[in-house]
Amino acid sequence: MADIYVAIRSQNRVAMPSIDGEFVIVLVTRAGQLVDQLPASMRGAMANFRDLPGGQFTVIVQHSGLNPTEARQDLEIPGNAIVGLRFNYNEPERRLLGIDMEVDYLP
Repeated sequence: MADIYVAIRSQNRVAMPSIDGEFVIVLVTRAGQLVDQLPASMRGAMANFRDLPGGQFTVIVQHSGLNPTEARQDLEIPGNAIVGLRFNYNEPERRLLGIDMEVDYLP
């Protein structure tokens, strides 16, 4: 089974769990169908999706105060992978700067 860890960060790598008191929402979809949805955690601005079967997924970060309001990252993962995604935003402008991805494989 695979795991996906998603972090929401500012340009200074500071956690951004919410904007104007409203949590950032992270969704995982597969073939256009919702697999799971979580708010970014208050303490670390993280969302963890565990025990997913291998395959193609889309990770979506949503918030009406961000630009764009919905950022997506498509990925294909084998069943023995741990994937880390970091969505980086310019905090004052609330604009997406980029998405970093790291993959580790379990034996």
